Parts: sequence; C-alpha cells; structure tokens
Amino acid sequence: MKKIYIVDDDRDIVESISMVLQGSGYETAAQYDDNDLTANVKAYAPDLVILDVMFPEDESAGFRMARELRADEALAKIPVLMLSAINERGLYPGKFSDHDRDDSYLPVDAFVEKPISPDALLAKLAELLS
Repeated sequence: MKKIYIVDDDRDIVESISMVLQGSGYETAAQYDDNDLTANVKAYAPDLVILDVMFPEDESAGFRMARELRADEALAKIPVLMLSAINERGLYPGKFSDHDRDDSYLPVDAFVEKPISPDALLAKLAELLS
C-alpha cells in the first residue's frame, strides 16, 4: 500500500483528499502547518507528498517546504505534488503551472490547481508513483 503525506492548513481539503485516497487503497497522514516538516515526513516515510502553497502565517510556505524537502538527502527523491488554489486567489502575478517547476524556485514533480476532481487527482498520483 502506497503512503501519501498531505500538508495543507485546510482541514476540509485534507479530509476530502484523504477519503478519496483511502477509498482507492492509499494510506494517508497529514499535517496542517509547516512545523517540523522534514522530521514528520521522515517519520512517516511516504511514497509521495502533497503540498499546499499558502498557509495563514506565510503565503508562500509551500514553496519553502518543497525546497526544504529537496534539500534533505533522505527526502529528495520523494515525489512532491503541489496542489493549490494560488492561481484562483490571484496573489502572485501571472499563473503557476507545471511549466514553472524548476530545481531552485519550485522543485516539485507536478503542480495542479484546486479544486481537482478525484479522478484527476488519482490519475496524477498514479503517474507520479509509476
């Protein structure tokens, strides 16, 4: 069973994603802030991490967390899916997409926008985990 670690401050989002993933045979765990991210990810040992971008205390926390995961040798190879409504909220000029991924600024394996359909989420996870 593949393990997915979800990092999002919106408990409703975490609950809905968890229900979809658990219903499809994934094991899930979550945290709702950016505290002790690397230690928590190491402890859970997921096959993939889903990150939100914006948190109440820091509107770009997800970018920093993605870089933090990539900088840790033990975690650098874990696929990261950035799932955010950042484009919808219009806080950053332009829009973010998979084309914006790079090793320094946005080191994630895929970027998708909320809301995402359960089928699209499962398809993206299958792609990243293959």
